[in-house]
This record gives sequence, structure tokens and C-alpha cells, in this order.
Amino acid sequence: MTGFGATSCVTEIAGQPMRLGVELRSVNQRFLEVKIRQPFGAAAEHALRRKVEARLRRGRVDVYVHLQAALGAAALGPAELERVAEVLAQARQIEVHAQTIGSGTLAPFTALDVLRLLAARSGGAGEAPTTAPAELDNLVDLALDALCAMREQEGAALESALRELAGALQGHAEALQSARVGESERLLTRLRERVTALCEKAGVSPPPSERLAQEVAALVQRGDIEEELARIDSHLAQLRATLDAPAQVGQGKVLDFLAQELFRELTTIGSKITSHAGSALVIAAKGDVERIREQVQNVE
Repeated sequence: MTGFGATSCVTEIAGQPMRLGVELRSVNQRFLEVKIRQPFGAAAEHALRRKVEARLRRGRVDVYVHLQAALGAAALGPAELERVAEVLAQARQIEVHAQTIGSGTLAPFTALDVLRLLAARSGGAGEAPTTAPAELDNLVDLALDALCAMREQEGAALESALRELAGALQGHAEALQSARVGESERLLTRLRERVTALCEKAGVSPPPSERLAQEVAALVQRGDIEEELARIDSHLAQLRATLDAPAQVGQGKVLDFLAQELFRELTTIGSKITSHAGSALVIAAKGDVERIREQVQNVE
């Protein structure tokens, strides 16, 4: 299922105020795939992966942990003010040198320029911390809560759609059951017409009615779809029972399996049925199952 969760806080790393943020994004996928981007070491990535896998079972999940200087989060300390003075002194030297070589006067630094340069110098001079801040664990939990809440909302709408599709498939199965009425009589009439035409063309007498009835009985037996329709009813009952059951891990795979079995039964019916109306019903029913299969890929 699709979902999004994000949160952030200000923490202190190496005596500097830093903004730590976590973003989680998930999109539909049959299996679970977790992609992590974070500035800390391998241990932090392993912990993040375990935390995500403990809550989610399906989908492609992108985890983005960002850490940046929280300039303005607190007043500049003595060390920062000293660096500001150093940057301004260097700027004056550059301006004097530009005038000496005849390049004119440079535009003066603004406070924002100084802060940006300080941030760049801080990021380039130091190395990223190898240990994740203690706040990261709580931030990931909050982002996962938001993502799961969005996925649950989508799941409620998905359940309604699956029930509607199951009802449509049930209607097509009942229509197939009704379409079987009079099938033997239709086959007998069609077979008698063809045999009579062939016998007239060959100049021979047609076979007795008993022989035609035997052939029709064999055709009806080979085209019997009673077992397939019974299994479709059973699969639909299990599908509804899964939707009615309390949410738990693995239900998506159960629904996926039931959709595959429904499609297999309809394929068998399609190979047996001979009427145009029955074939049209099988095609419509397969369309319902395909839509079910697409939707259950999103269910955990």
C-alpha cells in the first residue's frame, strides 16, 4: 500500500545544534523491499531495517534520514562568532586584493552568506557521526505510525473494493450455473442437425436416436463444470472470511493465493463450456479476478 510518514527534531551533535529528520514512503509491491539512505554507520542502517521489517510486510519502502545544521535554532556561541569574524576578515582581504589588481569592488557579504559559508565549512571539515542520536529511534517510530495510519485508511477502502469485486464474481458464477440449464437439449439438437446433414450428403440413413443420446451424454459429461463452480463458491467464501477476520500478517498472501485459484477454475470452465453466452460470462468473470489480483497485491 502507499503511505507517507515524516517527523523531525533538533538535537545536539558534537556541541552543535542539528536538525534530525526521518521520512518514510511506501508504494505497492508484492514483497517487501526496504531502501535506506542515512548518514550514520552500518549499525544504524541495520537497526532501521529491523524496525521497518517488524512493522511492514509488503511494499517498496524508502527510508530517508537527513541531518543538517540547525542554524537559527539557537544563538551562535563563542566558537561560531569567532568563525564569523574569521570569515569576514577573509572577505575583507579578498576585497582589498580585488581593488589592488583592478577588479573593482566586490559586493559585501550578507549575514545569510556568512551563515551559508559557515555551514559549508562545518560540513566539509568534519565527518558524519558514526553513531545515531538517541532521538532517531523515537522519530522512526513516529514516522512509521503516520505511514501505517495512511496505509490503514487505504486498506479500509481496499476492503470495500474487494467485497464488491467478490460480489460481482459471485454473480457471474451464478449466471454460469443458470446457463447450464438446457445444455444437453441444445447439444442434442445441434448434433442431430449436423449428423442429419452429413448423412443426407453421404446418402446414408442417420443413426438411431439412442446412439445420438449416448454421444450427447458423453459431451455433457466432458463439459460438466459443477465441480469448478463448487470450488469457486468455496474460494469466495474463504476470501470473505479472510476479509472478515481481524487484521493480521499474511492475509495478503492468502488473498493472492485464492485469486490465483479462482482464475485457474475459470480457465478450466472456459475450456469446457461450449455456448457463446457461457464464454462471455467466463471472460467477464476473469476480468473480475484480474482486478482482485491487482488489489490484493497491496494487502499485507
